[in-house]
Amino acid sequence: MRILGIDLGTTNTVAAIENFALPISGEDGRATMPSVVSFLPNGTIEHGMAAKRRRSIDCHNTIFSAKRIIGRRWTDAKTQEFRNRYPFNLVEIEDGTPAFATRAGVFTPTDIASILLSSIYNQVKHVPKGFDRSIVTVPAAFNARQRRATVAAVEKAGMPSVKLIDEPLATAYGYMTVSNPVKRAGIYDLGGGTFDFSIVDWTRSTPRLMARQSDLSLGGDDVDHLLADWVVEQVLERYNWDLRGYSEVYARLVAECERAKIRLCFFHETNLDLAQVDPDCPARFEGFSLTQQVLNRISEKLVKSTFVTCDSVLAEAGLRPKDLNAVFLAGGSTHLAKVREGVEIYFGKAGRFELEPTEVVALGASQVEWSAGASSLI
Repeated sequence: MRILGIDLGTTNTVAAIENFALPISGEDGRATMPSVVSFLPNGTIEHGMAAKRRRSIDCHNTIFSAKRIIGRRWTDAKTQEFRNRYPFNLVEIEDGTPAFATRAGVFTPTDIASILLSSIYNQVKHVPKGFDRSIVTVPAAFNARQRRATVAAVEKAGMPSVKLIDEPLATAYGYMTVSNPVKRAGIYDLGGGTFDFSIVDWTRSTPRLMARQSDLSLGGDDVDHLLADWVVEQVLERYNWDLRGYSEVYARLVAECERAKIRLCFFHETNLDLAQVDPDCPARFEGFSLTQQVLNRISEKLVKSTFVTCDSVLAEAGLRPKDLNAVFLAGGSTHLAKVREGVEIYFGKAGRFELEPTEVVALGASQVEWSAGASSLI
């Protein structure tokens, strides 16, 4: 039986079959599709990279990171935190659910997830040999309401025969295909909007979660905002120019900081194009330098907070960091040098990434046996 595994991520969505990440149409052959949906003035809907490019020019109608509030209520503190941080016009609808008011109408986070899933499904359903079933991943900490909202998105996308699996278990399945068996493994998953640390027992034929804990509002998005806030402070101090003056300008700054963060995973220094961020900025600071050292310093507190979660999970399992045979990395934010350095110091061993961290969750989901126990599949 061929399984289509889908990682519906906060930042990117990935699909895989038989441990192969599928290239997505319109993404220049890449397997990762940005989890972004944009509602254009002409009535069309863009998604993926085409939509992401519109974040800086149409921030009120280009929705990203919607997974952070899927299944949450309007009164939830995390919803209000999201509302204050992101540039969207977030409104409450009749059933107490938050929704995005756009030029094309009002869309819930479930609607946004459905658009993304539908795009993936329509592209891959005609692949050679096809697939028989689909498995969509969710954070282990998702409650019943969040899981129901994800299921509703799957159903609305028209996907038949679908089950859900917790992301750390999917990651474990992925690494089982490329790793020698280990007794106990830590799954350190730092994505765009969620941090999840889990301990998986591999002494049986299928992995079993021993303990886990998630922070559903901690991830790479927060690094982007921390970088943006640092740039705002620097520019205000040096040039008396406020990049927070307009929500559109700040949204462009956050997007530019995300791109800079990615570049700094490979280079020691990069420039921010502030003229693109704010066309009215004075010419004297168009080239603004950002170094890997600054990125490390800014992200240090966030990285340290992940190990507070690790402390709790290890205590729950009655283990110490050295008791783990391996630590497997998942999530795009584990590309950050500060994260990998912190993992090695905390666990006394380097985190392993034989599989691409942005793809491993989908890859693992594609390897799950459909008949796996109800404790892992819903």
